Parts: sequence; structure tokens; C-alpha cells
Amino acid sequence: MKRIWTLIFILCMGGLAGYALLYERPLTTDYASISEDGSAPRTQIKVALYNWTENLEVKNAIQQYNRTNADHIEIVIMNISTDAYNDTLNMLMTAGQGPDVFSVDNAWLATYVNKNYLADLSGSLDNAFLSRFPQWAVRYAAHPLFKGGLYFLPSSVETVRFIYNKQLFRSAGLDPEQPPADYAELERAARRISEAGFGVNRYGFALAAGDTQDSLQAGLEMSSTYSGEYLYNYKTGRYDLGVYAPWLQMLLAMKAEGSLYPGESLLKKDTALRQFADGNIGMMAVTSRDYAKLQEYKPKDEWAVVLPPAASSSSRGAGALMMVPQSPLVVNSKTADREAAVKVWRFMQSEDFLSTLFQQGLALPVVEGILDSPRTPSGLAHFQEFFPTAADSIYPLAPQIMDQYDPNTVSIEPRNSGERSRMQLYLQIISGEKPLREALRGESERLNQMLDIADTGYVFNREEYTFPGFDPQQPLDSTSLSDRASEAQQ
Repeated sequence: MKRIWTLIFILCMGGLAGYALLYERPLTTDYASISEDGSAPRTQIKVALYNWTENLEVKNAIQQYNRTNADHIEIVIMNISTDAYNDTLNMLMTAGQGPDVFSVDNAWLATYVNKNYLADLSGSLDNAFLSRFPQWAVRYAAHPLFKGGLYFLPSSVETVRFIYNKQLFRSAGLDPEQPPADYAELERAARRISEAGFGVNRYGFALAAGDTQDSLQAGLEMSSTYSGEYLYNYKTGRYDLGVYAPWLQMLLAMKAEGSLYPGESLLKKDTALRQFADGNIGMMAVTSRDYAKLQEYKPKDEWAVVLPPAASSSSRGAGALMMVPQSPLVVNSKTADREAAVKVWRFMQSEDFLSTLFQQGLALPVVEGILDSPRTPSGLAHFQEFFPTAADSIYPLAPQIMDQYDPNTVSIEPRNSGERSRMQLYLQIISGEKPLREALRGESERLNQMLDIADTGYVFNREEYTFPGFDPQQPLDSTSLSDRASEAQQ
């Protein structure tokens, strides 16, 4: 009996020790075993990336850098969950414990710059380095919104596409080579797929609104630009969310008909992608960032990738389809060793590292002509259909920092120009909590009021965001009132 109790005691103590080790595990993951050569101590640079770190080839590229760089720098990847990345990053930065180099969501860039979280890289980048980037990328990064510095450079873009299950189309009596071209056709196709799959939990369309940026910003706001519609009117410099009424009406109709995958307000993108791969969802909007995850889930049925449906047949192609810079890399202004951090930042903007991301289907780089390389990723079916085309374009920046001027807004955390309230509004409309047109009108008025309030201060200049000759089919060819005034003075 004594031996049994002794054994139990040893097992319990071992369990407690294991728990302690796990509990005390740092927020960093050591991907490399660094050999000590005795020549110089290693400088550790903590890096946080949104969603690349689990890829084996990315790990290998970082290990190789750690082994071979002559500066004795060791990259240590912080272990931050993708689902909680933005919130965790905000807390770390607010507490002064942020990573040295990290990717930051576009919506937070201006806020981070204005809070002096980011290092100005202007003095570290020569013309040879800048010439690797397209002209729009340098102009985008040098926008007055970012206080005249150069805190990042867009090296990759995200495109938005529409995917559909060809087998479910066939089962529903639909032509798998004729995906819906407009909202009316999308609603009909979703209804027929759901009717054909009744009893086996198959649905025509999915909205992963549990990840609002992925579903509502990409699937609604970015996709609608292909119809020439966007919430911000670049010509007038005013907001009008009423342009989204047809899309929201379509979603309400789908929900009433039972063709929308249930639980849309809580549905996460990863769950929706897995359900699509399993053949339970007929159609959904995705971005190029979703591609690697979809491939990981190995869709069992034949599927296809096309441009999103337009609001109507006559509006198809009325505007360029918006693409956005993939969450850019930045350097923490409070890093203990800025020189080492910038070297890591430059490594992660190098042709070799960006090519690794491209070959794994993790990014669409815009530097070095990587997308034009004959080294197209093998084994990645459909990835090329996410490449930017003549139908895609970057758009000028719209105003981002407005809620800080709202006397009714109280927040101790960084904010992102009212996007949270806008996303919540869309969900409230889809759930039936708010009347569609009245709600869109009210939010448009609120956003325009924020513009007017901001225009009375010194930070915001309305003319930088007003393009009288704006052409939605050629978004980057337009000139702002501010640029026109500068040209006139010259």
C-alpha cells in the first residue's frame, strides 16, 4: 500500500511540474536552436505576425536567417492567437510591452502612428530599396494621414473573390460554369442549393460575420466597389452607407428563405471555410488571405473562383474591385535596438522571404516582380485566380481618425474611425433589430458629423480626401483638392 501511495505522490508532483512549465510558458516561440560561437552575444528581436508563423517554410526561412545573419540577430516569434491578434497587440502596445517588429491591421495604422507607437523608417531606406516598391505603395505610405513619415511600406496585397461549389450547383440543377453575376442571381442560386440540400444541412450562402473584417468589410464593402459603390464618396468627400441597401436586402431575403448558413453573427471565417471544404456551403466571399487555410482543409468537391457578383447586371464593372495592402510590417518606436529591428524588417521585405510567402500561398507580393516570376506555386490549385488583374485596384485612403473628435465617445484604447459601430450596425440590420434604410441613414449622418467636427481641428484636412474628378474605374488616377492646390502653388 505504501508503494502505491508513493507512486501516486510521484505522479501528482510530475503533473504539477508539467502544469507549472506550461503555465509559465512565455509568449514567444523559439523556432531556432542557436549555436553559441562565442564571438558575440545574440540580439533577440521579438516579431509578431498575423497568420504566417505556423507555416513550415516560413519557420525554415526564419531559422535560416537566425543561423546565417552576420549581425548576430535572433528572431523570436511571439505566440499570439490569430483570433485575438489585434486585441492582444493593442494591449501589449498600450502596456509598452509590444513586439519589436510586427504586422498591424490597416485600420489601426493611423492610430498607431498618432500614438507614436511606430518608428519612422525614412532615414533607414535609400532610393534603391524604395525603387523595389510600386509607386502607389510609396505614395500610400507617405500619405499626410501618417504625419509625413514613412512607417511602413505595403509589400503585399489582398484581393477579394467569390468561391462556389460546382457539385452543389449541379445537384441544384444550376450550371456550374455560370456562377451568379448579380445579387438577384445570387439569391436565386442560394435558394435552390438550400432547397436541394434540405435535410442534410447544406446552405446556399455563408456570411462569417463572427469575423467582421473578413466578412463585412471584404464581402460587402470591398466587393461593392465592383458595382461602383463605396461607403465613402471620393468626389464629394461625404459618407453614404445607403449604397449598401441592396446587398443587405439580399441577405435579409436569404435569411428569411433559409438559404443563409445559420448563426451568421457568430460564424467564424475558419469554420465557414471548413464547412465550404466539406461541401456544406455553396458560395461565399473570401480574400486571398483565406486561400492557404482553404487549401489546408482540402475541399472534397470541385470548386471555382470568380469576381464577386455585382448589384445588378448593368453595374458589373462600374468600378474597380478594391484590393488593400496586406497588414504591413512596422517597427516598434520603443524597441531596445532599432538598428537590429530595422534589419529584421528589411529581411522580411526581401525578395527571398516574400517569395517564400508567395510559394506557400500566404501573400501576393507587389515588389520585385515576384507575381510575374515563372516560379508559380505548384500544387496550389486556384491560387492564380486570386492574383490582381486589370479589374482590381488600390483605392485612395479614406478618412480614418474621426471618433476621437466625437464628444460622446469615451475610450482608453486606440480606435479605428468608427468601424466597430458600422460593423455592429450591419449585423443589427441583418438580425432585424434595426430598420434597414433608417439605420444606414443615421450612421451616414454620424460619420459625416465626425468629418465636420474633425475639419475644425488641425489634424484632419478635408481636401486631402476629396477628389472632384474621381473615376471609380481608375481610382488611383484621380487628384485630390490638396494635390491640386500644391501643384498650383508650384
